[in-house]
Amino acid sequence: MLGYIKPDKPELKIKEFEIYSGYYCGICKSISKRYGQLPRLALNYDSVFLAILLAGISPTMEQIEIERCLVHPTKKRTIIYDSPEIDYAADILLLLAYYKLKDDYQDEGSKRAAVGSVLMKRTMKKLERTSPEKCGFVRDRLNELSNLESENCPSIDRSAEPFAKLMEEVFDYPGWIKEKRTTGDLSQIYRRIGYHLGKWIYLIDAYDDIEDNLKKASFNPLPIQFEYNPKRETMEEFKGRIRERIERNLVLYLAEIAKSCSHLKFEKNQGLIENILYFGLMRTTEEILKKGIEKNAEPI
Repeated sequence: MLGYIKPDKPELKIKEFEIYSGYYCGICKSISKRYGQLPRLALNYDSVFLAILLAGISPTMEQIEIERCLVHPTKKRTIIYDSPEIDYAADILLLLAYYKLKDDYQDEGSKRAAVGSVLMKRTMKKLERTSPEKCGFVRDRLNELSNLESENCPSIDRSAEPFAKLMEEVFDYPGWIKEKRTTGDLSQIYRRIGYHLGKWIYLIDAYDDIEDNLKKASFNPLPIQFEYNPKRETMEEFKGRIRERIERNLVLYLAEIAKSCSHLKFEKNQGLIENILYFGLMRTTEEILKKGIEKNAEPI
């Protein structure tokens, strides 16, 4: 996950913003408590949405505290503690962050990524002990993706499939089994959300990174599929030529996500979830199609 999934802040109510901040800080606290301080640097917005969406169907109320932290020592923050959904989202965040660092090192020779992946090995070993099935599934799907990239796969749909299947698995929360809750339909709904969200993330990231990928000679299926030739058209002309097709697919994925979410009965966080689904994701889509996006997590 790459930090594209954010709420539309101007449309959030004050209480909803405080809850969102509580999940954000809760994930940060969960990481520091179980893995140490360094892995907290991987924090991004996408993990917050995963925690909020998973927790939304649970009737259990969160433990909310108002306190200061090392990152924000001058102002008290809303922090949500002891949430299994937050812990799970934190684990997934770190798992994907580790493989993203490895991928950046292999593709670009980034020394920063190389150092980061080495520093996260201890965290990764702990994740492999506590969640071996999820770790194995993520590793296998990313290997499939790497193989498609090495083949210069000319199809955006084929290229996106391993990441979509990865996200499908990520959204199938194992905590439902531990809580002895009925998982059949619930599991399928969340898997559909994850699958289409994975398609959306992969496509929007590919469109966002076209210029950077070409500059670094790294894989991107869009210039291959749509036959970009810098001798015949500028990058601006190319992106304009494919924009309508990309936008149509992105909106289709968002519609499928919203359709799946409509089958869920939320016990809490509904306003916040709807803000992200109907305003935040669409705003991100519009911004990327126009001028790109800042992908690094920023303080809430």
